[in-house]
Formats: sequence, structure tokens, C-alpha cells
Amino acid sequence: MNPGDLDRRIVIQGLTESIDDYGQAVQTFSTLATVWSKVEEKSGSEGEEGDQIKAVKGVNFTIRYRTGITEKMRVSYDSNTYLVQAVINSDQRKRFITLNTKVYD
Repeated sequence: MNPGDLDRRIVIQGLTESIDDYGQAVQTFSTLATVWSKVEEKSGSEGEEGDQIKAVKGVNFTIRYRTGITEKMRVSYDSNTYLVQAVINSDQRKRFITLNTKVYD
């Protein structure tokens, strides 16, 4: 991969848990890193959820290799939030990883 293809800024967010004033666990997402990425839209489909039709779009984000990224994280890009479905070591040399994601509209 050409590093010049990493031309979009994305925000990787991780789930954190804290305790509120009532002693209840509250889960929120916080920013872990803002990185350069290659963005590839892969697929789109529609499905029924409850009584509503939902659009589902698959997007791959390729970034420089970094440890600690899991399927429990999400990506924020272009005013959308993408749920990470898989983290793939793109080239087996630990130079790049691809985040397979889905966004629900």
C-alpha cells in the first residue's frame, strides 16, 4: 500500500465505563486516537429492524498498524459513526491494519 493513500482523518473511539452519582455504571465512548486512513466503501443493504427499514453500509478503513484496536471500538468519520466488525492485519508485516466497519442509517 502507498502511504499517500492514507488521506482521510478518522477518530477511533473506545468504550469506557464510569460510575454516576447514583452508583450506576455508565458506558461512554471516548477518543483514543485521531489517525490518517484510506477509506473504501464496500457494500450497502437494507434490513428490517422492528417496524423500520434500516440502511446498512460497509466501509473499510486502512490505517498504519497500531496495537490495542478491537471489535468493541468504533470509528467516527464524516459525521457518521461506524461500528468495528473486524480488525485485519492487512499485509502480515504489521505495517497496516484494516478496520471492517458498518454504519446503520
